[in-house]
Amino acid sequence: MRILWWLIAVLTAIPSAQAQWNIFAENLPPPGSWATYAIGRTDLNPPEQPSEIKLSVAEAGDVNGHPHVWLTVEPVRWLGSSNKAPLHFLVPKDIDRERASKLLQTSAEIVFSDPIKGSWYMLPEDVASLSQTAGYSTQSSLVPDKHPKEKIKLGNKTYSCYRLKMESVTVIDPPFVKKQTINMQGTVWRDDSTPFGVVQAKWSEQTIKGDTANGVQEKTIYLLNYGIDKTPAPPFEHGERYTIFRLLFNR
Repeated sequence: MRILWWLIAVLTAIPSAQAQWNIFAENLPPPGSWATYAIGRTDLNPPEQPSEIKLSVAEAGDVNGHPHVWLTVEPVRWLGSSNKAPLHFLVPKDIDRERASKLLQTSAEIVFSDPIKGSWYMLPEDVASLSQTAGYSTQSSLVPDKHPKEKIKLGNKTYSCYRLKMESVTVIDPPFVKKQTINMQGTVWRDDSTPFGVVQAKWSEQTIKGDTANGVQEKTIYLLNYGIDKTPAPPFEHGERYTIFRLLFNR
């Protein structure tokens, strides 16, 4: 039972993170591309001080005969980790919106480079096993909005953006405990002249536990800077393979 409760705590943090990263994964830019973003909650009083994350793409070679790249998001927490670190997704170089919407399932490998506890990795069968244990399932969509292009000014730059509606529904339904549903709705502003396309996103999140709905959280993410670094990315340790007990006792 303790493990089930812990799994719920861990998996409840995944839906918003996955939806955030999904929007960056389609039509990935060339290896060496990077961009920094500010992310934070806006419903608090005073508003939360935004934190900064960096996304980057590195060459990874072929996997099963298909070109792949490493999509890295850093620094973030992952699956209940107590430390923030780079999180790497090994994905097809030509990943499209449909596959990007299921980033965890599409990745040939996921590596978390924890600087304190040591790196560890997950394979597709590990993601499937964890999802099955916790009754975890998710559906997300990103569809064009009918609004005309909109000018978004960030810092000293102005972007010409089209809008997309973002929706996500995630269910966590393990045995013996209350079912949880996490609903997300929001808007993404895209300008494809930027490396990952995303200029800004705003969304709301609400968790329903059994028949009880929690308060709505409002969040935003917006572009700070971007560029390209042609220096080969340094290799990173893959460490130990995922086990549920490693997560439970070595977070």
